[in-house]
This record gives sequence, C-alpha cells and structure tokens, in this order.
Amino acid sequence: MKMSKRRTKGYALALAALLVLPFLGLLQTQAAKGIDVGHACSLTVSVDIGAEAGGNDAYLEDFNKMSIPVSVYRVADVGVTGQDFTPVEPFGEMDFGKISQKPAEVTATDWQELAQQAEAIRRDAEPEAAGEVEVQAEAGSDQPAQGTVSGLTPGLFLVVAGEVYNPDYTVQYHFTPYLTALPSSDYTLAGSGSDEWVYDTTIGLKADATPQLGRLNIVKTLQDFNETLGQATFVFHIVGVNKFGVTEYEEVESMTFSVAGSETVTLEDIPAGLTVTVTEVYSGASYTIDGPDKDTALIWSEAAVSAGAAEEASVAFRNRYDGGNRGGYGVTNHFESDGEGGWEWENPTTPLEE
Repeated sequence: MKMSKRRTKGYALALAALLVLPFLGLLQTQAAKGIDVGHACSLTVSVDIGAEAGGNDAYLEDFNKMSIPVSVYRVADVGVTGQDFTPVEPFGEMDFGKISQKPAEVTATDWQELAQQAEAIRRDAEPEAAGEVEVQAEAGSDQPAQGTVSGLTPGLFLVVAGEVYNPDYTVQYHFTPYLTALPSSDYTLAGSGSDEWVYDTTIGLKADATPQLGRLNIVKTLQDFNETLGQATFVFHIVGVNKFGVTEYEEVESMTFSVAGSETVTLEDIPAGLTVTVTEVYSGASYTIDGPDKDTALIWSEAAVSAGAAEEASVAFRNRYDGGNRGGYGVTNHFESDGEGGWEWENPTTPLEE
C-alpha cells in the first residue's frame, strides 16, 4: 500500500474516540444525513497521535525507525444510519445489539470486550484481512510513521498491529487491537463540529513496551594450577550502565578452579542495551592476572541473538600461577537493589587464605 501523508478531520481525537466509545452510536444517530454505504473508505494508521489522546510520545523515536505490520479485518456491515451493525463471517456469532439499539448505555469496557472477542475469533479462524499495510516513516519525509489502507467499504473493522522489536532489540512493542467504524465525522468523534461523514479517517496505535533481557558470559582461563595449594577462587565485579551512564545493574560473581583450563559462568536476565564493565577484583591467593583486569561488553537481548543480529555478550580473563605458596577460596557476592536507587550487598565474598 502506498504511504499517505494526508491528515483528516478528527485526526487528533481519533484514538480517544476509538478507545472510549460509549457515545459513538448515540452521536451517529444525530448526524444530519445517512452514510453512503457504497462509498469507498480509507484508513490511515499513524504512530503520531499526541499525548492528549493517550498517545505514544515516549516511543515515537523508535516507531519512526521501525516497520509495524497492521492488518484490518471487516467485522460487521453498517446500516445507512451509521449504526445497526450486522456481523459478517467468521465474526457471525458476535452480538452488536447493545451498540446498535442502546448506544447511550455502551461503555468503553463494552467496546474493549468486543475488540478482545473479535481478536480471539481472528486468531482462531484466521480470516483473510480486508487490508494490510506497513506503518513506517517515508524516506526523506518529516511526517511520522504511517500507512494507509484504501478501498474499504463502510462497516466496523478490527485493527490489529503485529508485535515488533525496536531497531536494537531492547524493547518489544505490543499493540492494543481495537474496533473502528468507517466512515466517521467530527461530531461522532468529538461530540461537536461538523456532522459530515468523513470517509478517509486517520487513527493511532496504542502500545505497551516490554524491556528485553540478555545474558553475559564470563570466560576464565587458568593457564596452570598448583594442586598442593588446593582450590583457587577468582572474583568479578560487574556493573551495567545505560546510555545515560546511570547504573542499572550490579553484581559480584566468582569462579573456583580445581584444575587448569577454561570455565564459563553465565549471568542471566540483564537488561538489554546496558554496557557492562567486568573487573576481576580478586585473582586467587597465588595467581596473577595475565592481561587486563577488566573488560566491557554490550548486552544484547535473546531476541537479537536469535535473529542473528548480534552475538551473546562475553568477556574473557586469563590467570597464571605466580609461584606463591598461599592457597585460598571464596564465596559468591550478591547485590540487590534497595528500591531507592542504591544497592544492598548480601553474602559478601571473603577470600580465605592460608
């Protein structure tokens, strides 16, 4: 579908009307004239709907870099009055009697429940979409990401946007499915203004964001080992900061060796997008670091790794026996947030030396 730049009447209030629709049927009955049921409609889906309409201002930077698949399903025919919805297959069992006959009693919850019911039927029956579009920003344009579905006949439609990740896979966005009636008017959307039917309507998407998590592998290689001294423990301090330099993750991990060789410890559930710095803060009683004592890595989400967009974060350290005669081991530290921007240090590591 060709991307449309046109903004129509009722644009700023579209989402508010779609999500809070108890007055829709009542207002439609007050329109001056009936709709032309043979007139083709278009539906433009935009990411820029404004905070006053329950918009996604905090997500706009991501959305304008993404491609969001949107499918539109015809749920019901509509009568000339703009109400009197008659369900079509596979939505034939849905009951629109209340919104057709008692519009003044219809609540936002009623509309949400109908949308959820329609979405459940869609998932089960897999009907063919009446229209599909990719909501995305047009190259070289200063317009927000949007897409237009054309050639729709008047009726009630279910709008479903697919789940997508932002470009760096740090967030997954989920969009609320909802019902929208075509055509609409300023009067039906806002309760005031023109009652002329608008057959080309713009609506917005409402999103929820789920931060993604990733893993960190700490690889330790012990080049040689003194069996007489017994086990050797190595301790690491891990700090993760976001793009603003704010610490969001802190942990201490240890590794204990009984023989020479390489071992890996994996830390789970680290917020994706953090830059972690791992510092070896204790190198065993009679061992020394062979190389840098710290390393950094960017945490990629499991989704990014699965998609082949990145590799799992990993840091590496090497140690060697320094000729000493002290043995030692330790236990693992653990940090937990105190909920007030600080950290509580539980079970502090206390290396034991002989």
